[in-house]
Amino acid sequence: MLYHLRGLFFVDFPYLANKSLPIAGLYALTGYGHQAVMIFFVLSGYFIGTSVMESIGARRWSWRTYLVSRFTRLELVLFPSLVLGGLWDQIGMRIPQATPIYFGALYKFYIPSVALRSTIPIFLGNLFFLQSIVTPVFGSNTPLWSLSYEFWYYILFPVLFLISVKGIDFRSRIFYEVFAVLLVWFIGPQTSFYFLIWLAGALLSRIQRASWVKPNFPGLPLCTGFIFVGVLAWLRTHRLSSDLMSDYLVAFCFALWLYALLLGSRDTTPHAYEFAARKLAGFSYTLYLVHLPALILLRALLDPKGDWQPDMRHLLYGSGIGLLIMICAYGVAECTEAHTATVRRWLVNATAPKHS
Repeated sequence: MLYHLRGLFFVDFPYLANKSLPIAGLYALTGYGHQAVMIFFVLSGYFIGTSVMESIGARRWSWRTYLVSRFTRLELVLFPSLVLGGLWDQIGMRIPQATPIYFGALYKFYIPSVALRSTIPIFLGNLFFLQSIVTPVFGSNTPLWSLSYEFWYYILFPVLFLISVKGIDFRSRIFYEVFAVLLVWFIGPQTSFYFLIWLAGALLSRIQRASWVKPNFPGLPLCTGFIFVGVLAWLRTHRLSSDLMSDYLVAFCFALWLYALLLGSRDTTPHAYEFAARKLAGFSYTLYLVHLPALILLRALLDPKGDWQPDMRHLLYGSGIGLLIMICAYGVAECTEAHTATVRRWLVNATAPKHS
């Protein structure tokens, strides 16, 4: 959200009137929006991969329960976010001075035309996770690209893991092998290559439980953290042969740091930290899905023609905008994301086989 806020409202770094160290640091810290998605892929692989492997290992795996859980988690927020994003885009397209934003090319975030992407077929394609595969992202909501990746990884990982399970019958193994090949073909090479990042998180779970891999080095979290931060800083001024290789480097260094943190994790955490973490995590998915269309509409309403210099007055404006977006996302989440567990339980029970 901060990455998009800074990019939409403030001048790019080369056009800064003041390139002092604090301002340069602020620009650096708010420049890692894409890398944050790579970090999320690793975390998702760890949590979802662990859940899948434990469920299959304990012989309580159910495709019905799993798919209901995943669909509930994603769709409960996705559908209202698509509707809200579409509504905000429609309002923005009717602001005369915002025509270049919605009907031209919003160059910073590579949206050829919000108007051309605001159609019912594209809405439905995004609703069923086909963006970046069959359709473009809906309207101005470019962060939706990663959601289709995430959904198909949810399907592909259990299929691949079930192939490797001992005791599975021959027909089921062949079925899963064919299904896996079809899935990889359907999602395409780009999405498939990024699946390796998601798998890195799932691999952490296996390594974490392996008794033969337990390095006992008190400074390991600090060292691996320095490596990760150093790689992020290095990539600000260097480019690898491809963006994919840069994303691999960020993701695998983060996975290394995460592994070190898991080894040194404690059973208890400070109450204030736990409270804050749960509150922020509780609406993070909603914030991810609603923030950009809302920010673009605010940009259209407030100042569609000029970018701000990061002086004190405009930094306060930016902070107020960021706080407003978070409050908006929290309100949406209280109506949607906060009820995920309740809706999931209801759907699991409603779809359970009826016994006579």
